[in-house]
Amino acid sequence: MNILVPDSWLREYLKTKATPSQIKEYLSLCGPSVERITKDRVYEIEITSNRPDSMSIFGVAREAAAILPRFGIPAKLALQGVSLKGKESHQRKLKLTVKTDSKLNPRWTSVVFDDVNVGVSPKWLSEWLELSGIRSINNVIDVTNFLMRAFGQPAHVFDYDTISGHSMKLRASKKREKITTLDGKTHTLPGDDIVIEDGSGKLIDLCGIMGGKNSSVTDKTTRVILFLQTYDPSHIRKTSMMVSHRTEAASLFEKGLDTESIMPVFLKGVSMMQELTGGKIASAVTDMYPSPYKSNIVSVNLSKIVSYIGDITEAEIKKILEPLGFTVKKDLHVVVPSFRRDVTLDVDIIEEIARIYGYHNITSTLPKGELPMTIQNPMLFWEEETKIRLRDWGYTELLTYSMISEEQMDTFVLDKSKAYKISNPLSNEWLYMRPSLLPSVLSAVKQNLNIREDLKLFELSFVYELRQNDLPLEKPMLIVVWTGKKYPEAKGLAEALFDVFGIPFPEAIKEYGSIEILAGEITVLYLDFSRLVANAKPIKTYKPIPKYPPIVEDLAFVVPEQFEVGPLIALLKKAHPLVFHVSLLDVHGSMRTFHIEYQNSKKNLTNEYVTPIREKLIRLAEEKFGVTIKNP
Repeated sequence: MNILVPDSWLREYLKTKATPSQIKEYLSLCGPSVERITKDRVYEIEITSNRPDSMSIFGVAREAAAILPRFGIPAKLALQGVSLKGKESHQRKLKLTVKTDSKLNPRWTSVVFDDVNVGVSPKWLSEWLELSGIRSINNVIDVTNFLMRAFGQPAHVFDYDTISGHSMKLRASKKREKITTLDGKTHTLPGDDIVIEDGSGKLIDLCGIMGGKNSSVTDKTTRVILFLQTYDPSHIRKTSMMVSHRTEAASLFEKGLDTESIMPVFLKGVSMMQELTGGKIASAVTDMYPSPYKSNIVSVNLSKIVSYIGDITEAEIKKILEPLGFTVKKDLHVVVPSFRRDVTLDVDIIEEIARIYGYHNITSTLPKGELPMTIQNPMLFWEEETKIRLRDWGYTELLTYSMISEEQMDTFVLDKSKAYKISNPLSNEWLYMRPSLLPSVLSAVKQNLNIREDLKLFELSFVYELRQNDLPLEKPMLIVVWTGKKYPEAKGLAEALFDVFGIPFPEAIKEYGSIEILAGEITVLYLDFSRLVANAKPIKTYKPIPKYPPIVEDLAFVVPEQFEVGPLIALLKKAHPLVFHVSLLDVHGSMRTFHIEYQNSKKNLTNEYVTPIREKLIRLAEEKFGVTIKNP
């Protein structure tokens, strides 16, 4: 996630004489990466997804205050304490009834303001927001956006007078409930989404994503509710994806925000509402926090730190960690701050030490001892081997989408009840996880026919088999397609592939897949790649070269229509121990010519010796398959 940080706003929390270029260089070396500085002196900073504590201007300032001194530049984090003002300034006559669910909403804070004047924000606020990529709307909304950008804590305001019964209940949504959000979009909810309803039961907030239009603040609003909270991250992520509505607030909430930071940010929001809108506190402050944060303590061994980083003392470790908010106790028992809940293991602590110490300061050392043994993944090995072979044999690889449309499911008569349907498809063209490669590949063939007619394409990819109440079984399959009737080519390619895998070619290809000619126009070889890998024999068997030459002859048979030569070849091979090799040599009309080799490893063969074997082959072929030998 990238955020825009104006230099002038950053220095509200970071007291330093460092130049922008120094901040860019040193922050990037040890902390968040500063991608660039604009001409308006705005930093564009990339924050990794595991660091929501840094997804704010204050969070970046905290990092910079710890990093800059490592490069000899004094820097200090400016902590601005805020107290709850106006306790006696206004009679607290407005009531707000709140009910919540602590599992969905670990902490809720809210307060009602009266005599609010909705208007234009002061120039400093609107400029800061615009520079940070947020459009200035009015002083009330801008306060909430200020809190989100400054502290990484989304906030929301409701028009108090639009909420029936002045009651708010946070709950899980019911399936197919609807809400219209501030941007005018109406969402049909999948269910189990975090929402707030008012006293009449109408939904007024799609929590963590966007507020409801029916409770929004307008120019006529005079009484507002300021609301700050945290949510269960998994619910926010799920809802945001299911309704296809991504907001900056959702991006923050789904990463898990710090419940301990809520009250300090809330107090800052209260102060700003009073100063910028003239609003007066008109209700009790609600702070529902049933399970306060308990500090996590991580123990780390000094010798382990030294093994990763090099010589470093406990005093130096303390000097590195404490500016980041950690507390280092005796024997390196480290108390993790509430905003760093990603730190749970000793190696997490070591990583923090290493980055501030400076990866560039760690001495490179060559590993000692024997090189570790690596075992290659057989699936990856055979996947690469197969793709290389097919490429070298003149085939072009396809890479198609893993999803197909409902129309394709119907066209290829695929059972929808045995396929995964995508709940929030990006397009109707990608509605089902494909149970077969055939629809995707044939669509690609159709799109390429206007370029050339003779296509030889393949794809090695996953299909998705249904497993009830579980994730799909990802099954690798290999499909090869030719335009036209190319059964011999398909059979020959299958035999070559089986030879690569060291597997004897099966009498029936259906043991591993199929060869089909579709509508007389497309030939398809479809193989279960996982089964090929499971039965592969990569170690070749040595067979010595025979001392004595074979006797070679060709037999031509007249065969019926739609004749399969595979079973006949298998029969001829088994007819006699001296039949060394049988293969199809030629196809001409109704005639099939077979190349036959006779061989004895112990002596030379003569034509007289082979004659009865030949007669046996002809007799078996005629009896079993109804073929006739061509007259010499």
